[in-house]
Amino acid sequence: MILFRLTLWTLWARKTWVVVYLAMLALPFALPHIAPVEELPKLVQPARAQAAWQLAWLLGIFWGLSQAARLGDGNSRTGVGNLLRSQGVGSLSQMLSLWLGLMVYLVPVALMATLICVTAAAPSYDGEKGMWWTTNLHFALLYLLAMGPLALLGIGISSRFGAMVGLMVPVALALYGLHGVGYLGDTIRMGGNPILEWAYILSPHYHLADLTPRLLFKMGGLAGDALAEYVMYFLLLGLVMAAAARLLFKTEPLRS
Repeated sequence: MILFRLTLWTLWARKTWVVVYLAMLALPFALPHIAPVEELPKLVQPARAQAAWQLAWLLGIFWGLSQAARLGDGNSRTGVGNLLRSQGVGSLSQMLSLWLGLMVYLVPVALMATLICVTAAAPSYDGEKGMWWTTNLHFALLYLLAMGPLALLGIGISSRFGAMVGLMVPVALALYGLHGVGYLGDTIRMGGNPILEWAYILSPHYHLADLTPRLLFKMGGLAGDALAEYVMYFLLLGLVMAAAARLLFKTEPLRS
């Protein structure tokens, strides 16, 4: 567990988490007022909920994955990985220690978004509050199931190819899965193409983890069978990414 503690202290010393947490606590309250919401006060709370979760995605993707890339790269480049291996700490243990240390700082992002939604953006009608809690808890679960494996993949890639590649690949996958795959689906519906259809099937469908529309239109949480299917999908996708991260992860410094 020495690498886990070292990761916690490394991220603590960088202090970037302070900016991230302050942004999560302040911006969801400030951003809705950029638009003239005073004319329609009922829009403030939905806009606040949307801002909270969209900010969570942005910070998870661009901050969380950048930290994952730096951790994986630093572990191999500085020789810490080799030193720990000489002391009997295996590659898998090192990779998971780096990942768990990062997740300690990433999980609060999802918790903050949830708490903002249920305390400062909840519906005023009592009958809808239970539904609101359920939707946000489902959102937090799917968010973490999506972001966790991406961070693990970033650690594995960056340990072998450097921080830049370890950042760009997971970020590209996340953005494509959230937004790009929808455009691909629209293209397929306009005209079938077997290659595009297979590309769509094999694509990471991270948009399934974005429950923002369900919050905005008060559609409630996912049904039990739908939630189970989503969780199973992201668990299987996570296993694939974890396997890829394990194959790529290395403790030796990059050779010039």
